[in-house]
Amino acid sequence: MNRWMAGTAGIVVMFAAGAIAWAAAAPATIQTEGLSIGLATTPNPPARHEGTAFEISIRDAAGEPLAGARVSLDLIMPAHPMPENRPRVQERSAGRYAAAGTFGMGGEWFAVVEVVLADGRRARAEFPLRVR
Repeated sequence: MNRWMAGTAGIVVMFAAGAIAWAAAAPATIQTEGLSIGLATTPNPPARHEGTAFEISIRDAAGEPLAGARVSLDLIMPAHPMPENRPRVQERSAGRYAAAGTFGMGGEWFAVVEVVLADGRRARAEFPLRVR
């Protein structure tokens, strides 16, 4: 009975660790260079060959939305060389930016957001994505 319980406990621990790793990889907000850069996708998680909407938020250290930034989005699949995938980003309102794109295949991707502020400051955030 003890071997069975130990084996079951080990499986539960492995499952919980996997769930925590997956949650940590979910798109969220990254603090960098005095900015908060957020990313959300619809659908979440994204699906290959289906349109994905990207919502990017940019805030300063005080939490105020930043308008007028130049924002770019680069979708990168590190495991396979893929053609450049840079959806066009447009400002929707102060601190809110949007883009639409498509993933060519499922797997592990990075959504890389680069921000250039009006004063020339730059920031970069890399969000891991699992595309189904």
